[in-house]
Amino acid sequence: MTYRSALIVDDDPVFGALAEDLLLDAGVTSVATASNGVEALAHVDGGAAAADIMLCDLNMPAHDGVSLIRSLAERRYPGRIIIVSGEADSVIEAVAKLAKIQGLNILGATRKPLRAEDLAHLLERAADVPARKAEPAAAVPSLLDAAIERGGLHPFFQAKVSMTTGVVMGAEALARIATPHVPYANPVPYVELAERNNRIDALTFAMARAVSRYVADLGAVGVYLPCSINISPASLERVDFPDLMAEAIATSGLSCDQFTLEVTETRLVEYGARALDVMTRLRIKGFGLSVDDFGTGYSNIDRLQMYPFTELKIDQSFTRKALEETFARACVETSVRLAKELGLKVVAEGVETREMWDFLAGLGVDEAQGFLMSKPLPPAEFKALALSGRTFLDKASA
Repeated sequence: MTYRSALIVDDDPVFGALAEDLLLDAGVTSVATASNGVEALAHVDGGAAAADIMLCDLNMPAHDGVSLIRSLAERRYPGRIIIVSGEADSVIEAVAKLAKIQGLNILGATRKPLRAEDLAHLLERAADVPARKAEPAAAVPSLLDAAIERGGLHPFFQAKVSMTTGVVMGAEALARIATPHVPYANPVPYVELAERNNRIDALTFAMARAVSRYVADLGAVGVYLPCSINISPASLERVDFPDLMAEAIATSGLSCDQFTLEVTETRLVEYGARALDVMTRLRIKGFGLSVDDFGTGYSNIDRLQMYPFTELKIDQSFTRKALEETFARACVETSVRLAKELGLKVVAEGVETREMWDFLAGLGVDEAQGFLMSKPLPPAEFKALALSGRTFLDKASA
């Protein structure tokens, strides 16, 4: 991505001169400066087009960087922002998070002194920053009925790849809802509608039957595929859920031990004796249990030990930031260490770069999911991938 204009907000003229040279070398054609937040806001409010990129210090007189961030958010500043500061990493990361929460388009943060390679990396990231997604369309009750009763539910599969061999070791099944307007609707509103209407179990069993058919199809051509299926925490309150889930899998002649059920960690605090009863019976029937999105909720080690999990899945919100944010890196490292101590398999989501693969492999993560290896695929495409015997190790370490 090419930037034409930049605004440097810093009270140190030496830094300002250095940053200006680096920006010009990076292809920026016009660079303005401001020594504090007041001058920066005057520039923003002056009627001229917003700078494509703003480099912002934090510790400045007369309107520091934090208050500037707040004022920019109030003005819905459209430009991209990079924080460059000599403050502690925790302070820099906190301001970066604040900017994102307030809706600003922040590329990242780096410590002083600013280096050409750090600036280049942050500028390159702009090309990878996706446009904000529109809110998913509201669920249509008739389409939910079709998904449950008339074959309108279509599983896609995302590969789970061994970080030791680079070979596909399994997959996560992800629901897609058929719609007459677009090929598939976002499933999230339909899951929420099913939970509100007490139809979530029916949707889960329909998904289990569809997934097991495709897994059996792979088995018929010699591919044994362990597969994960997401379940709602609400299902853990239903004492007959283990029996009905096992029946859904058995429709394709498969064993429960080929499937892992992923349960969102954010609601572990709500689980009680009924959930422990249900989860234990699921394990007795052979199902694996994965604590999904680990680190995004409020559980603690005691709660993690209480339930019979077999797998811990690190949320992509941490893996994607682990190479840049101290807190995210610590969360990933601690999660892996904890899982190993508890004898759990560790799966990392959101693996999109070689650097991330190398970092996670070095920690001892067992399996990875992410666009570096494969996006979620429809059954026919995933079958071709599974039959290819392809290894992703060379791609990850190239």
